[in-house]
Parts: sequence; C-alpha cells; structure tokens
Amino acid sequence: MKFERTDLKHLQNSLILLALGLLVAGGALWGAQHIKQNAEQGWRNATATERDIDNKLSRARSEEQQLRAMIGRFQALKERGIIGAEQRLDWVETLARIKSERRLARLDYEFAPQRPVDAGILPGGPAAGSFQLMSSTMHLTLPLLHEGDLLGVLDDLRKVAPALIQVRACRIERATHNPAERSASANLTAECSLEWITLKEVK
Repeated sequence: MKFERTDLKHLQNSLILLALGLLVAGGALWGAQHIKQNAEQGWRNATATERDIDNKLSRARSEEQQLRAMIGRFQALKERGIIGAEQRLDWVETLARIKSERRLARLDYEFAPQRPVDAGILPGGPAAGSFQLMSSTMHLTLPLLHEGDLLGVLDDLRKVAPALIQVRACRIERATHNPAERSASANLTAECSLEWITLKEVK
C-alpha cells in the first residue's frame, strides 16, 4: 500500500488527536494517582491521629484510676486517724480493747513525746510533700503464755491502730515469778519498742 501526501495530512490530524488523547489520559492518570496518594496520606494521618487520641485517652483513664485510688487511700488513712494530729486517747482505747479481746493479764506501755521520724525509721527523712512524718515511740511490756500472743497483739495493732505501726525491736524472756503463782502466771515476758507513725500537715 502506498501513502500519498494527502494521506499523510489526514494521518497527521489523527496523530495529533491521538497525542492529545494520550496527554489527556496521562494527565487524568497522574491526577488519579495524585488523588490516591493524597487520600492514602490523609488516611495514614487520620489513623495516626486516632491512635494518638486513643493513647492519650487511655493514659488519661489510667491516671484517673490512679488518682482515684490515691484519693481513696488518703481518705482511708484520714478516717483511720493516721493523717492529722496524733490521737493518743484512741491509742489508749485501742490497746485496752486488744488487751480485753486477747484476755491478757497485763499490757503495760509508755509513750515517748512525738518527734519527726529519723533516718533509722525512714532513710529519706520526715518530709512527705505537704506532710511531715511524725513518730511516737512506745515501750511495751506484756506477759505471754506463748510467742503467738505477741504476734497476735502486733497484728491487731497493725490492723486497727490509728497510726502506722513499725516494730523496732522485741525481746522475749522466760518469766520469773513466785512458785505459788505459777498456775496463774505467764511463761514468757515480752519487751518491745514500737513506732507509732502519723502524718502531720505542714502549714
């Protein structure tokens, strides 16, 4: 088949139209690809933002739970009498109740004056934010039928005393008594040094 110059003119117009079509199609394809890339980037950004919001919300909920727990513990300590001025009358009543419930023959004690805790009790010292840790040393003497009596008294104090109880030292010795009183006497005598710790608000 032989092409004439007139055929080339007709073909030239078709080629121009084809080239224009290809340009339009290429532009449309590029535009679609660009839109797709922007959409994917937008989706990634939205996903990252949503994940960041979820993380912040999760942290906020965790902090809220921790704060509620701290407030609950603080309120429990306050209701028990550990926060604020020491309540020695309550201490005496607590000791009398333990003596009665444990059916102890005697429970002798003596409290020293209150003071800020020292490094021997708490290495970090008495400062606790807006509070100061205070301590009153109690010297305790009581007769025992067996060692379990002492453990029971100390456990009772830790559970119900309006103070945090820390045992500094305990010594148990065989009791010395009059043979005539042997049946009514305890077998052992315990001497203990306890710290009654409270939190005093710093003004």
